Amino acid sequence: MQVTAEQHGRDLHLIVEGIESPFVVRPLPGLAGLQVTETYLHGSLGAMRPDEMMGALLMSVDGAEHDPETGRWQPLPDEQRTNYIRIGMELSQSEAEAILMPAFFWQTVLGIDGVNAYLSGGGGVAGAAKALGALSQRLGRLIPQTSPRTASAALTSAGSTPTTSSRPSTAPSVKLPRDRQPKRPAQPKG
Repeated sequence: MQVTAEQHGRDLHLIVEGIESPFVVRPLPGLAGLQVTETYLHGSLGAMRPDEMMGALLMSVDGAEHDPETGRWQPLPDEQRTNYIRIGMELSQSEAEAILMPAFFWQTVLGIDGVNAYLSGGGGVAGAAKALGALSQRLGRLIPQTSPRTASAALTSAGSTPTTSSRPSTAPSVKLPRDRQPKRPAQPKG
């Protein structure tokens, strides 16, 4: 399945080969975009519940509304999720990722550059890693303007995308297979 992205004014149009009309993603307000970015970054560090990640993706693809009681942004009600409903009716689950992830990167500080990084990386895990690397680099340049306690600071202080060997101490430890563990210097015999 081929997906192409085009920016039309302030909107992102995701065109899926074989689907007649594009998926049109409108930009989130800046604070909502910041919230979904932080949610994704926390999730990439393993510090996020799946329902929170899903909420961030729903907001990215269909928009968000502000909850004055919590001060947080939340996904639109079900009946207003036009892209998400179309995705569920027209695409397989694996194809859905090809819309949800570009929509997410569109809402970050990267905008169309993040979408293009995801798509040029081949989509899926490889595309997400490429776009996440670009995002952490961009945030690294902006880090003095953000709180040092954010997930973006954790990512950029590491200088790269997270791996199982660079997880912060708050994430569960993952035992690496022997072929992935750092080599130890040979011990002298004797």
